[in-house]
Amino acid sequence: MEKPQKGKYEFGPITEKDVVVSIKQPGNADTEVLIVEEQEIRLSFQKKGVVPDPRILIPAFQEMECYDDDIFICAYPKCGTHWVWEMCQMIIKGKAEYHSKAKESCMIEFHLPEEYKDEPRPRIFNTHFTPVCLPKQAVEKKSKFILLHRNPKDIVTSLYHHMIKTKFNVDSETTWHQFLQYILQNDREVSSNWFFYNKKWAEFAASNDLDVLVMNYEDLKIDTVSCLSKLADFIGYPRDEKMLQEISEKCTVNKMRDAEKERDSGTVVVNSEQISFLYRKGVVGDWKNQFTVAENEQFDAHLKENMNGDQLNFKYEI
Repeated sequence: MEKPQKGKYEFGPITEKDVVVSIKQPGNADTEVLIVEEQEIRLSFQKKGVVPDPRILIPAFQEMECYDDDIFICAYPKCGTHWVWEMCQMIIKGKAEYHSKAKESCMIEFHLPEEYKDEPRPRIFNTHFTPVCLPKQAVEKKSKFILLHRNPKDIVTSLYHHMIKTKFNVDSETTWHQFLQYILQNDREVSSNWFFYNKKWAEFAASNDLDVLVMNYEDLKIDTVSCLSKLADFIGYPRDEKMLQEISEKCTVNKMRDAEKERDSGTVVVNSEQISFLYRKGVVGDWKNQFTVAENEQFDAHLKENMNGDQLNFKYEI
């Protein structure tokens, strides 16, 4: 397998102003993380230089020039960001053809704003950041926001396998039960905390007069063409049913997995084969193959305790 490129970004020294804390990773190993604007970044990874220093990136991104036709796809990890980003590209292009680069080429966490200077409009960004990191102009100029949701049991299941594959924040010896307990015990006010993440996005959507389209992963699986139609109308590129059907057929997990191998990853973080490797099942209800009865009861109790009365009406099977 082709190796990823070496780091190209400099990471400056830690100063007294920086917030660095030690946290317990799954399996109980200690690791140091840098916290910047609700984002938690593992220092050992950050020092590789494959992503920009968040102390430079986030303030620069907050001040980035935006346009009213910019599109921001915002989601917690494993909610279908690759899927919807590709759909948007095809809708705008008016052809069921894969983009020449992977969605990582427009992932906010991976690039400094000046790297988008030649990106054709409308620009389609994607991010796992919380709203505090968004460009001020995106709000002022009323850019379009697509917020993706997925049932949390499938998120955690998919995230576990993602982490094991990449060995990111875990090692190959980390058990499913250890990982689940780590997720449930994460009460930090950072974007990795799914409850905190959803709370911040709900507050953002409610407090701003913005174009926000909320899409559910499960609905996309149930009726992809209908969801594509709503998505096309929302971003201002309505397409006929024939075109939407062609896009739907091109955006299956298996076809996108193969397509990733043939294009530029658009980042030094990972190469194209490694992105393809991250595609797994893309189904609804796989959590049933992972959770024990006791773990499911524990998760349900945790949801009830921490949702603060908010009901997102998740679909756990279809």
